[in-house]
Amino acid sequence: MNIHPAASKRHRIRRCVCLLLTLSAILFGIRLLPAHSALTSQGQTNEATEMDDQSYTITTTVRLAPPYDLKAMNDEFQSARLIKEEKGVGEFEITYKPFHRQTVTANPNWKRDDAAMSAYLRPRTAANWDEDLRKRILQDLHEAGIDPDTLDDKTLVEKVSEWAMHRSTFNSQFGLWMVEFVNGKPVVAPQFKQAFAHEEPAGVDDDVLFNRELFGKGMYENKTHGACTSTSTYLATILRAIGIPTRILLTVPACDPNDPKQVAMLLAAVRHHRIRREIQYGVNASGFVNHVFNEVWVGGKWVRLNYNRLGQPIVDRNYEGLMTHVFTANDISEIPFSTTWGARYALETGPKLSSVNPYQMLSATDFVKPGAKFDNPPIPSLPSATIVAILKPGDPRLPEFVKPGKGTDAILQIKEWIAEDNYLQLRDFIKGANATFLLRAPGKPELKATLTGGNYSSGDGVFQGFGIRIEGKPEAGAAYHLVPQNDAYKNKWVVSEDVLFSP
Repeated sequence: MNIHPAASKRHRIRRCVCLLLTLSAILFGIRLLPAHSALTSQGQTNEATEMDDQSYTITTTVRLAPPYDLKAMNDEFQSARLIKEEKGVGEFEITYKPFHRQTVTANPNWKRDDAAMSAYLRPRTAANWDEDLRKRILQDLHEAGIDPDTLDDKTLVEKVSEWAMHRSTFNSQFGLWMVEFVNGKPVVAPQFKQAFAHEEPAGVDDDVLFNRELFGKGMYENKTHGACTSTSTYLATILRAIGIPTRILLTVPACDPNDPKQVAMLLAAVRHHRIRREIQYGVNASGFVNHVFNEVWVGGKWVRLNYNRLGQPIVDRNYEGLMTHVFTANDISEIPFSTTWGARYALETGPKLSSVNPYQMLSATDFVKPGAKFDNPPIPSLPSATIVAILKPGDPRLPEFVKPGKGTDAILQIKEWIAEDNYLQLRDFIKGANATFLLRAPGKPELKATLTGGNYSSGDGVFQGFGIRIEGKPEAGAAYHLVPQNDAYKNKWVVSEDVLFSP
């Protein structure tokens, strides 16, 4: 089948955030220090003011291709100002409050108080619950020990969202953006046929595909959901059916991760070390990067619900780093995906920006409120890595999650691990370390070994390591010493004395 070359390439490299990232959240805090400031505004030395959302902000200038909506872009996490619109692109100044946390309260009288919010409760084209489905959901919840009649709205959303994600199986369909709605019916336009087929399982009727990815009722019945765009409809269907007002948010990173200059500009502007680190992790991606998730009316306000995380913050290493809210919809049928993101993704059409992504950052700066003082300790890094074992594929000491790829002859297990960090600390280490080693055994020819780029981490310090490829063939029965080549490199390898490699 002939596929548009760009679409085929994007299929291999895309990083739609919701497909790749875990659902765990990384929480971090800031401690106010009255007598010490590592981050101040223009040399301020007066006593610290009480920290609020305006104590530390980040401001960017960005260009956005549709869809975007200025009203939606002004919320409790960020403010936006339209500078100009030309050639199908809006230029905005956006100010983020990176320390903001939503206060999530519970309303035990939610059924009475929320009943009037019909716009966010009634069935929609995609979130198409009906009375039969509502009864089925309530029965299923009852069997799971969840009773909406006895729970406040906060507890109910937390329990139902977790239950919903566990009862449903993820499928790798990704054709939603090529679908448009004509008179309420999903249609794949001729120009998208090839791209849609490339993203969907072969030989399956479109109606079956739509019920596995697009329609909330079909996803519930099939116990399946697609990527983040699909999941937002799946959850909206269930939550609305039981009386929780729900809508859908579109977000993008603050800069285009495909452009190293934008990434460097953003990171250089952010002086708070922990915030910068979280953003750095979040923009460590390539391809088409975005995220779609939900907002629910809980405790009398709109609260972000990212899969089963209620109160999703704006800074998250697992989701775009610094989330930029660009659009809000009641239903995905209201979002013109096929003429906006879908057209960029599948056909490479639309306004010219820095890459396939529908956004481009032009400038970035941060601001510290005069008198505000924060604890801003440097982020620890690995200056050295001690190799404690060289493990061949199939070695019983390798954890089950380690799946060495083709071309990996061994795994270098290391001892060091920075707690509360993630696997990207391994990437940071090898950026400052030599990627080559020598293998030496008495009376045998010297061999060269090179890092493959494969990094492995359990995430808790129990196991972490790097894949290596050996040039040449080690001789059977020989015991090789691994010799690092550390000269002129900032980060150093250390090899434990008892570590040997035998083929």
